[in-house]
Amino acid sequence: MTELKPIAGPGAGARAAPPPGARALFWRLVWLYQGGCTTAIVITMALVLFGLELDLRQWLILIGMTPVVVAIYNLSDVYLIVRHYRPIDAALRALDAGAQPPQPVIVAAVVRALNLPFYSFMRVTFLHGPIVTVMVCMALPFANWAFDAGYQGWQVLVFAATCLFFASPTHAIFEYFGVARALVPTIVRLSEQLDGGLPPEYQRQLVAIRLKSKLLYLTIFVAALPLIFFAASIIFKVQRMFVLQGIDPTPSMMLPLYVWITGVVCVCMLGSVMMALLTAHEVSRSASRLIDSMRLVERGDLDEVKLEVVSTDEYADIFRGFQHMLEALREEQLILEVSNDLAGELKLEILIARIMRTTTELLNAERSTLFVYDRKTDELFSLFAEGDLVREIRLPSNRGIAGAVFTSGVAETITDPYADPRFNPEVDRATGFVTRSILCQPIFDKHGGRIGVTQVLNKRDAAAFTAKDEARLRAFSAQIAVCLENARLFDDVLYMKNYNEAILKSTSNAVITFDEDRRIVTSNEAARRLMDAPDGLIGASARDAFTGSNDWIAERLERTDRDREAYLAVDAELIGRDGKAASINLTAAPLVDANDAVIGSMLVMEDITSEKRVRSTMARYMSKEVADQLLEAGESELTGKDQTVSILFSDVRGFTTIAEKIGARETVTMLNSYFTEMVDVIFAHKGILDKYIGDAIMALFGAPFAGPNDADNAVATANQMLVELAALNAKRSAMGEKPIDIGLGISTGDVIVGNIGSIKRMEYTVIGDSVNLASRLEGANKAYGSKILFSEFTHARLADPRLVREIDLIRVKGKDFPVGVHESLGYRAAEIDRGLGAMLEHYEAGFAAYRAMAWDDAEQAFLAALRAMPGDGPSAMYVERCRAFAKSPPPADWDGVWTLTSK
Repeated sequence: MTELKPIAGPGAGARAAPPPGARALFWRLVWLYQGGCTTAIVITMALVLFGLELDLRQWLILIGMTPVVVAIYNLSDVYLIVRHYRPIDAALRALDAGAQPPQPVIVAAVVRALNLPFYSFMRVTFLHGPIVTVMVCMALPFANWAFDAGYQGWQVLVFAATCLFFASPTHAIFEYFGVARALVPTIVRLSEQLDGGLPPEYQRQLVAIRLKSKLLYLTIFVAALPLIFFAASIIFKVQRMFVLQGIDPTPSMMLPLYVWITGVVCVCMLGSVMMALLTAHEVSRSASRLIDSMRLVERGDLDEVKLEVVSTDEYADIFRGFQHMLEALREEQLILEVSNDLAGELKLEILIARIMRTTTELLNAERSTLFVYDRKTDELFSLFAEGDLVREIRLPSNRGIAGAVFTSGVAETITDPYADPRFNPEVDRATGFVTRSILCQPIFDKHGGRIGVTQVLNKRDAAAFTAKDEARLRAFSAQIAVCLENARLFDDVLYMKNYNEAILKSTSNAVITFDEDRRIVTSNEAARRLMDAPDGLIGASARDAFTGSNDWIAERLERTDRDREAYLAVDAELIGRDGKAASINLTAAPLVDANDAVIGSMLVMEDITSEKRVRSTMARYMSKEVADQLLEAGESELTGKDQTVSILFSDVRGFTTIAEKIGARETVTMLNSYFTEMVDVIFAHKGILDKYIGDAIMALFGAPFAGPNDADNAVATANQMLVELAALNAKRSAMGEKPIDIGLGISTGDVIVGNIGSIKRMEYTVIGDSVNLASRLEGANKAYGSKILFSEFTHARLADPRLVREIDLIRVKGKDFPVGVHESLGYRAAEIDRGLGAMLEHYEAGFAAYRAMAWDDAEQAFLAALRAMPGDGPSAMYVERCRAFAKSPPPADWDGVWTLTSK
């Protein structure tokens, strides 16, 4: 046997009743057995009634013993049913419980389910029938002994023969077909759980019962043996009739009857056996022809297969259906061969011509045309050769029969084109061609979009195209769509190749690509000029292309290939073949395809001119937008000039202690991550980085170009720096590192801006009092317990001073005049409803009382602010200051100025 597959599909299973469970199937088999027993008993009792001449008392005794006899022989049958059912029961119980049985259990269950009808037949034929016959031969004599039933010997013998030759075959046939039918849903259910087919060792366990064996069994047990029994019973009955009439027939008298009955029996038996054998042979011969043809199809020899219909039975219909299937396979094979032949053609004009020729041959037509849709012009076009020229036909996508089919997307078969108003007969008159029939089929791409139309003219061997032609063209159109898509894809790839080459040619940066062996594949014009290599060194290895002073480029390329990571070299030096040095920014990166597989590497070299060098340098200190403006304005903007600028200072608290604890290497790592986050914030708010002063940052807003929001940008930067610092500290805490704390100071004023320094080294920076004041305010955060302090000059320029409070009027060290100081709390905006708003209200009341020298009222207000926001530095400072002034009040002409004695 070959691989076992489910014998019913999901659709059939969905419509039919669900397969029975383990318990239900077992009882179904038991009831089938009992049904066979009942049928056999009814047949036996009917024959006994008509032939054994039993009186009423004998009938009553026989009926009384029947349940006992049935119960006795049921024991052996039920035992074997249970034994045979066990492999099926094990698999079904697991499936009923929602579990997946092991494959050996499933396989054993399938084998047993397929063999169970044969086992049932064998059990009834060779166990059940003989046991019943023996029970009859024992039960009737026992009734004579126990009840004086009076059963005669010939009655016992006939009763036993009836059970063996009539009842047992009837029961066997009934149970065989009943069990086979009952197991179909279960076999389907079990076969669906198989991983593939039955293993070979299990397939050998299947019992194959051929049709010949079945017919011979039916002939012998349904025709021959009953006929023999009938003949013997007739002879016995005739002799018994003579004896009852007082006549003792001699053998010579009975000989003609013996001869006649024997002849009839032999002729009937011979006829039955011959009919069975001939029928089996005929069926086997037809099945063999079908199997041989199927094997040829399996090997792919379709041309050698031909099943002639030579009968009018069911096999005739099967052969016709097989031939139809074979023709469809031949057509499909032809279409695939043609499609494979077309698949290698990528030029659209040649492809269209070949498709038109192939379509004509495939449908046995006189002419065909392939129209392709042009999305740009909304037209259908077809290309054809005329001499050495390639010409094209174009028509609107909604005109004519082709346009109608393209618009509707529905194929049409037209038997009388001249009667169709969409047909243009002028084309026929101009060419001399007569169109008799048209088959027009739309072509769809894989997404369902219409991409063209195939139009076939004049079926050669028929008046019009048939539904079969339409189906054939529909199948071929799917292959045409693939070919057209491939041709278009080739055109797109070719276009992209030319497009990319144009980009490489136009770009000012040198671009060189390498294959997996690090040999140069492409190099653009800029690369050839930069390396002074007219041939671009195509095909040369990286080591040969970059030698001597340039060998570092080959090393970086090898490192890129090894690590699969990009490498950047800023302001490097490249020596050309002419010996001239060029400053470049070099990027070496791996090349990957659409599947992220590395297919080579690439070098991009930026030739740094003076403008590029300035841009690259300034990008480290200011945002791209500011750098671009500066470059556009020219170097005059870098000379010294007076300008109003907002200066921001930030400093890390306790940096010296932190550096001593974590060491030099970790200190550098910490500062790099900290500076990276903070400088990005500065650039995002249009500031420029003036310098790093150890752990401190100095940033400028309004240089080199002043703007209306410079002060706002400086304050917003300070707040955002604290927000980003909180995120950075969260990462540090997660890694077990201590958080960083900073203070920020901002001041706005007129300063001198420009390049300041020596002739050999200059620095773009600012100088002036506002710079010193911003630095002092940064340090003043320590005294006030604040984070961001800015001067009254910055406050005066704020367009939107939200979440800002006045801190003090102070005189910083080195200054004679007092300065109003404010604090920004924008970085705590999320806490406005969690105490910050209430704190600011109490603080404002306390600050007003403090200025009015109402020390007790001020102290209470500041304490209320602390209750609303515990840990508020300025409020805590003012509580201490109010208590100090309450004990030692300032003079009556006190101006409210507080002098800071430290930086």
